[in-house]
Amino acid sequence: MTLGLAGYLANGLTSGLGSGAALAANVPVIRYPAPQSPLDTRSLDLLSLLEAALRRTEPEYGPVRLQPTDEVLTELRQFAELDADRGILHMTWATVSVERRTLAKTIPFDARHGLLGLRIALVDERRLPDIAKIRDLAALRRLTIGQGLAWPDVDVLRASGIKVQTVSGYENLFRMLMAGRFDLFPRGVGEVFDEYEARHAQMPRLAIDPHLLLVYPYPYQYYFAPSQSALAARVEKGLLAMKADGSFDAHLWRFHGAAVARARLQDRLALRLTNPNVSPEAERGLEATLAFWRKPPPSQKR
Repeated sequence: MTLGLAGYLANGLTSGLGSGAALAANVPVIRYPAPQSPLDTRSLDLLSLLEAALRRTEPEYGPVRLQPTDEVLTELRQFAELDADRGILHMTWATVSVERRTLAKTIPFDARHGLLGLRIALVDERRLPDIAKIRDLAALRRLTIGQGLAWPDVDVLRASGIKVQTVSGYENLFRMLMAGRFDLFPRGVGEVFDEYEARHAQMPRLAIDPHLLLVYPYPYQYYFAPSQSALAARVEKGLLAMKADGSFDAHLWRFHGAAVARARLQDRLALRLTNPNVSPEAERGLEATLAFWRKPPPSQKR
């Protein structure tokens, strides 16, 4: 089931059979984070994958109702709420960090198969000639990259000696990029094109850099409040079943195949960065991740 933005912003959806209205009054509610703005579609794939995992395990565990939080929560607030376990938020999704593992329970399943660690930059089109001259990390270090406050990407970039300007507020990042506060705003391959299309009319100088590909291990996982250990086990069981029968890979290509093709990964200069928040095993798996996304999607194989 592929969810549209309208479904994501609605009052919730029910994982189960029969009437959603009838079920809603009788099944447990699982609260996930509301999007950061009306233009924020970054998590549609994660919500759809979660819903599929719950459907897969429904015969054993029963139905649940997924519902967004009543208020918008920053990532910092999300993990504070999970740690407090007050029922405002039951689960979220995020990349790994040492601190996050102490605040919430996670399951060791990369919901995006490393795609979020393949980064293409949004830029002011007036900077494109300068960015086209970059040939190595030394040249990249002369520029400044914009990132969200407390995003783990900041650790990755600074570990590689890259200057970072942190910004509070998702939409503010686009505004400050266009105001010249920093030079590049790297985005995941699965994010960048939707973000560009949603804002280009209001920001006509916004452009997608056609030259660089920043590459680093960046697993993306589901996190749960301490009281939701049974839910965590259920979601993991559903995800592993989807991985085993191929439906997880089908989900990846359904959501991200068009963006991967548009990104032309083979034609970009790949600059590899190290992620200090992941294990050496994750670092070693980076080449396999890049190879997975560089191969033709299943529909194009001969």
